[in-house]
Amino acid sequence: MENAKPPARAGNLTAALVVVALLELALNRLGGRLFFPRATLSLGGGSRASGALAAAGPFLFQLTAVLSLLVLVAAFAGLLRRGEIYPRATRFSVAFIALVFVIFDAQALLRGQLPPRLFVYLETSYGFLALLTAIAVLSTRAPARVKVGIALFALPGALHAAAILGAGLGHGDGAAAAFAAAGEAALVVAALSAPLLLPLPAIRDRRWPLPLGVATGATVLFACVLWLRFDLAQASALYGLRMELPPPRSVAGLAYVVAFFAWWLAVTQLFLEKGGMRLAAYGLGLLALGGYDAGSPVELSLSLLGLLALAVGEVRAVQAGEPGRPRIAVADWRAFVGRLATAAGDGTQPDESRPQAVLAEEGELEVTRIQTYRRGYPILVKLMRRRSALVELDATVGSVGRELPDGSVERHRRWLERNPEHRLKLPRLKTGDVNFDQKFSVHGQAPLQDGELRHRIARQLGDGVLTVWNGHAARYALANPTTLAESPEMFAGKLEGDAAVTSVVSLLDMLADVIEASLPAESE
Repeated sequence: MENAKPPARAGNLTAALVVVALLELALNRLGGRLFFPRATLSLGGGSRASGALAAAGPFLFQLTAVLSLLVLVAAFAGLLRRGEIYPRATRFSVAFIALVFVIFDAQALLRGQLPPRLFVYLETSYGFLALLTAIAVLSTRAPARVKVGIALFALPGALHAAAILGAGLGHGDGAAAAFAAAGEAALVVAALSAPLLLPLPAIRDRRWPLPLGVATGATVLFACVLWLRFDLAQASALYGLRMELPPPRSVAGLAYVVAFFAWWLAVTQLFLEKGGMRLAAYGLGLLALGGYDAGSPVELSLSLLGLLALAVGEVRAVQAGEPGRPRIAVADWRAFVGRLATAAGDGTQPDESRPQAVLAEEGELEVTRIQTYRRGYPILVKLMRRRSALVELDATVGSVGRELPDGSVERHRRWLERNPEHRLKLPRLKTGDVNFDQKFSVHGQAPLQDGELRHRIARQLGDGVLTVWNGHAARYALANPTTLAESPEMFAGKLEGDAAVTSVVSLLDMLADVIEASLPAESE
């Protein structure tokens, strides 16, 4: 098998925003207001270095404001356009509330400040977006622990927004204080549970030493400062993270220390991975940099982006088939590919062609392509793995040109879950087979007149999508099946023996039968 080099990866605006916001926290919120107040640095006689330090804070604040607004607009535009995370029923509400948030955020950026009345609206928009994001994640197929973890991180912002709204409407300080205290308690609970809920099981099992070391070192330093200089730690938390630390000798103080350790442990575990898990780590970082009691639209934007990054990262990791997916060793995988390449072809290829099996890495994906001939038709089988786990199967029989497909067959629920942009713009048809029509959506013209062929398709289709170019080609695509029982055996890691090879070969024969069933009668 041949190997190809992975393509270069693009930069990451979210990572850049984390770095800029971290510098803003250090040089503006802490350095410029607490340790080296700009008023003292700007007095006459100051050195050039002190003048540069006095100017760095406001510059980083403005840079963070601009970058966070740009990333926020791009994030919502992309999520709503792709139909990612948010279900169709809530997309209009999310788009409208996000537009309100962006307008007030941009107004604060242009004017340099936002009146208190408008800041209440901004905070309320954030609370609704946090709730809608948590509800959207609850409607996905993510594991229950992931849903609980994201909901816990969405709850503090929603409760704090309720406290601000209640105070702004004049409902009394008692209710507002209760909401604020509940939000802070929810934040501590979210941090405490993060290492158990957010990282995938495989990550938690194999990556303990380094995260434990980082979390332990950071916590020991934090505990020493908290114990020896509580006044300094209290002021830093108020200026930086907008939180009031309890006394270190209290039960609440101990809970904060343990939550600090758990947060660092979760962030390090997630950051050591790639893709969705690293994006979730950036999200936890932005949530922390935004602070709990956000004092400016910029900090609210950071918190909202942090929640979005956490939710999107976790859901993408789940959709990539990572949790619970059996890992396949390299040697076993190569042996399986060799057996499949041999079994898929039947020697009907032209004399000048020969079967090929090519292994290539495309970013996080490892793509295996098998090209051969079966029953006189060209065969292309693509098998995609992520982190040594199979996540996608794509098999095409026949030659696919530039023409659009004539029809498609898939389960109703899969059709409804797909982005409308990815659906064929063809009318739905019924076969007349009541049992078949109750389970599957047929769009366009598909050769389903034969009852035996319909039965085979119903038995082998599973969660996949069958696409037909009548008389020319047929394609079967299966990505991240809902249950391994509805997919070929290889998704369950069962590569030993002939079962996995036989299941793929039977799929190829079914596709060939679909092509032949779509041929005109006089051509048979």
